[in-house]
Amino acid sequence: MERVILLLFILNQGGPTTVDFQSLEQCRAAEPTIAQVYREMTGNPVLSRCIRLNLPAK
Repeated sequence: MERVILLLFILNQGGPTTVDFQSLEQCRAAEPTIAQVYREMTGNPVLSRCIRLNLPAK
């Protein structure tokens, strides 16, 4: 089972935020815009990374 997430670390705001995507390409395309919006909303620096997780089937 594959899962693709965007990890957002909003500095000075606690733990990470995640956003799910269908594919790594979708995540990479959306990453700059999502990071910019979070930066504008919070006024804090945002670190982000798209990650593909290959999870074992249940």
